[in-house]
Amino acid sequence: MKRIQAAALALSFSLLGFPALGAPAASSLQALRNAARPAASAAGDSEAVILTMGRALSIALDRNFTVLTAEQNVESAKGQSKAAGAALNPQLNLQGQGSAYDNIPNYPDNELVSRVTVSQSLYSGGKNQALARQGKLGVKQAEQNLRDARESVALTVWNAYCEVLYRREVLRNTENALDYYTNAEKELKERVVYGLSTNLDLTRVRQQKENARASNIAAGNNLEAARIELCRLLRMRPETNLALSGSLEDNLPKLEDTRKIPDDVEAAVREVLERRGDYQSLRYAAASRKDEIAVAKSGMLPTLSLSSGYRFGYTSSGLGGVSDKNQWTASLTLDVPVYDGGSTSGNVRAAKAGLKAAEHALGEKEDSIKAELADSWLSLQNALETLNAGRANLQLAKESLAYAESGYREGVNTQIDVLQARSELTDALQLLAQYLRDSREAQAGLWKAQGILIERALLQENLRGSAAAPAKSAASGKKTK
Repeated sequence: MKRIQAAALALSFSLLGFPALGAPAASSLQALRNAARPAASAAGDSEAVILTMGRALSIALDRNFTVLTAEQNVESAKGQSKAAGAALNPQLNLQGQGSAYDNIPNYPDNELVSRVTVSQSLYSGGKNQALARQGKLGVKQAEQNLRDARESVALTVWNAYCEVLYRREVLRNTENALDYYTNAEKELKERVVYGLSTNLDLTRVRQQKENARASNIAAGNNLEAARIELCRLLRMRPETNLALSGSLEDNLPKLEDTRKIPDDVEAAVREVLERRGDYQSLRYAAASRKDEIAVAKSGMLPTLSLSSGYRFGYTSSGLGGVSDKNQWTASLTLDVPVYDGGSTSGNVRAAKAGLKAAEHALGEKEDSIKAELADSWLSLQNALETLNAGRANLQLAKESLAYAESGYREGVNTQIDVLQARSELTDALQLLAQYLRDSREAQAGLWKAQGILIERALLQENLRGSAAAPAKSAASGKKTK
């Protein structure tokens, strides 16, 4: 009778989630860490690369090909701007010439001539000035494209980092579920021996355990896939051993804070437009189109240029008909176009149409950004509301499992009730992890829409580091004492 009571007591502990007496407790956290890292090499396990969200973003912004390409586009635009502005500067040329003549009347036997010439465009119908302005606008446009590329890459890395944290949490939950059913199976085996449970009960638990094992394997594979994708974005080797810090709970805003509306909505929108690289890029493109009209109109405007030079000459025979003295030259050239067959008017018409199209694209982008802001704001609120519901659901699932286990011990509930309650608890944990990930991604999406993702992400990292420093100092002080 005492053996039967002991077996029943052990099963009760198992259903409550405690490991069986005498059996080692499974470490789901250690299993999680092992699954989150690649297998050790033959020479030994490689040192883990410790990542925070801020460090991951910094690495991506330094290494990502999209950002590097945008940086080179800025360099290219600066070169093109310098070339476009060169027409406003004087041109200096040096020329040397040596000639030998064979019995040509009135020509020397040998002649050496060198010239230094300086030329300057005085008026080009506004074309040179417009091209110079276009070059500067092109640099600003490339810089705004770089800004937008950095924000887009930061959002991609943020979501990939959150995906790894989410998959890590899913793996943790499946580990805990597998531990639960493993311990329950051990205790049910003893109950079957003493006739307290049936083989059907044992089979049900084993079925749940195998389902949990399959879920655990899939969770491990998904975590590995998420880790590899993050390595790709950071341009690290796929086998890089990553150790991610932080959790999905970090720095989430409160729901009531997201419902606050700015006092001046129009001013807030204007600030967003000033920070958005994609909008500013289109604005500079539209301004460049205006200069394109000036360039086109210059085709039928007069041009004026000045050139001067100094000639050094020497003849070997010293013929009187050929001067070997140095000479100054200067010329002023005026070119007035009369008719070009309609080329200029056609170019002007095309440039004006291009300006209209650029203005339409700018207006469309402004409307798109306003809609994106509203949508991102609502998405964050919905995600946080769903998160609150998920937390409440988790609490109810825990209570449901406690009631099911208590009723099972008292003979009121069946084993199926307990297994169902435990399955619902696992589902609630997985849903909560998903809602946390969705909230973090919605938060980043709103920052991206506002054009402040990198700024806010790095600010969070600095605040986190500042908060961690006193804790480390306090821990160090306790150890010293």
